[in-house]
Amino acid sequence: MRWWGILALATALAGCSDDGSNDDASGSDGGTDGSATATASASATATATATDTAGSTSGGSSSSDGSAGTTGTTTDGSSSGDASTGSDGSTDTGGSTGTGDSTDTAGSEESSSSGGTMVIDDPFDPASCQGMPFTLADAEAALGGMDRVTLATATIQVRERTCPGGTCGDWGEAFDWVINYLTWSGGVVTAYKEFQADMQLVVFDDQGTTRLSLQHVTFDLPSSTYDDGDGMLYDLPPEPIGFPHVRAYDDDPDFEYYYQELDWLVRDGVLTVGEDCVRWVADPYIQQPPFTEQYAVVFHW
Repeated sequence: MRWWGILALATALAGCSDDGSNDDASGSDGGTDGSATATASASATATATATDTAGSTSGGSSSSDGSAGTTGTTTDGSSSGDASTGSDGSTDTGGSTGTGDSTDTAGSEESSSSGGTMVIDDPFDPASCQGMPFTLADAEAALGGMDRVTLATATIQVRERTCPGGTCGDWGEAFDWVINYLTWSGGVVTAYKEFQADMQLVVFDDQGTTRLSLQHVTFDLPSSTYDDGDGMLYDLPPEPIGFPHVRAYDDDPDFEYYYQELDWLVRDGVLTVGEDCVRWVADPYIQQPPFTEQYAVVFHW
């Protein structure tokens, strides 16, 4: 009985030892599973973060949260602050401050300032007077019930070229036209006097008809015997004048019997009207084509 009792006790003790080992193994397995789970979770988070970051950097059309798609449109500088995550947000901010945006703005302003707001003063350039034509109704509105109104003043320009053998070169640079008027011709004496072609554009009431008079500024001298009807007269819309007279008045002649009403003849005076502007071009009277001189003036008001 004593031997079997001892054997039973030994068997019982061995059983307790196996259960403890199993518990330890179970605990170890549980810890390993927990560690694997934590590692897998961390790996998945890191992978998701890497995917979002890569998507934001590349313009991210495949980002699942939509923020990468927004980042893809940041070239216009409008998406800063649209990103939903810190990583995307920082990338968007960088895109919104790109120098390309400021360059585009400067380009549009430059283009805007060069398209139509700048006044061209070269009367030989057709672009110096464009836009909606100045009409009779506009002229009557400018007159406003008065007898005459000076719209603008300007100096006629002249340009020259050579045409040897009938083959003409390029026109030279334009300059202010100085007219050498005949002031006396009698017997053996012939006299001339220079006047710069400073002109004024006048709208006036010509016995009930509103007309334009292109005239020398000396028409307005108190002693002048010229009136608006003595200028180059144009109706609206204007028709070309075959032989316009460019007249001027000399209120201080060299001698008392010298001419005061001075006259210079040109040919083919063409008037073009635009928006608040008038352009006039003519050729020399004493020449035949090809012309080696040309006259032009543009008025802006």
